[in-house]
Amino acid sequence: MKLSYRDKVIFICAIVIVILVAGFFLFIKPAFEDMNSAKSALESKQSEQADVQSKIDTLPQLVETLKSTASEVEEIQSYFLTEQDPYLNEQFVHEILDGDRVTVLGMETRYTSASPFTEYVVTPSNVVSYDLLIDGDLYEELPQEVYDNYNGVRYSTGSSITIGVTTMTVNYRDSIDLKNVLAFADTISEYGKTMQITSLTKAEEKDNSTGEEDGSLELKLYSIYPLNIERVMEESDTVEIVDVQETDEEAAE
Repeated sequence: MKLSYRDKVIFICAIVIVILVAGFFLFIKPAFEDMNSAKSALESKQSEQADVQSKIDTLPQLVETLKSTASEVEEIQSYFLTEQDPYLNEQFVHEILDGDRVTVLGMETRYTSASPFTEYVVTPSNVVSYDLLIDGDLYEELPQEVYDNYNGVRYSTGSSITIGVTTMTVNYRDSIDLKNVLAFADTISEYGKTMQITSLTKAEEKDNSTGEEDGSLELKLYSIYPLNIERVMEESDTVEIVDVQETDEEAAE
């Protein structure tokens, strides 16, 4: 069938429109979808980058806080003995006994055991709560904590920590007046470490013509596993970004 010029123009226009529509759905629309997907992925990565950078920016402050805390810990742990084997504790105490000329007949040390200690807190009463204040609160407008303080409901509790406790028994021989043993007690009290004599007993009475007598000491030594402060102080406040090395499997893919 022979088409007129008008029909040919309409047919060609229809073909062009079909081609444009098909091209839009086959090429342009997927390209837009890929572009939007890439844009979303980029925004997500940029958000992650900003989050990581914000964390990196806080590192110097965190390091300074860590070092400040470590300095406080260093002072506290200086009062404690270092957690170690029983025979090392015996050597440590034996040297002090020898320095005070206490004759050691024998030593027995029990293995260090973990024991919780709670900070001792003295709770003041009615610091901000007193009779006149309570009686004058006709409409009960005071905070509940004021009433709790007044009634003794609220009280402070100390923080707790678990440390090592070593019990040691020292059998000794000293003069009747315990001159050297008492000197030993003074020495450990001045030593600045957490150890103390918990009991001092004498052996059964015997001939004291020698001017000496036997007895025993009970000691408690408090120890911790110390924090390595030097390592903490070596921490850098800068961050170096290291390129990730591709593995053989990733390279193969």
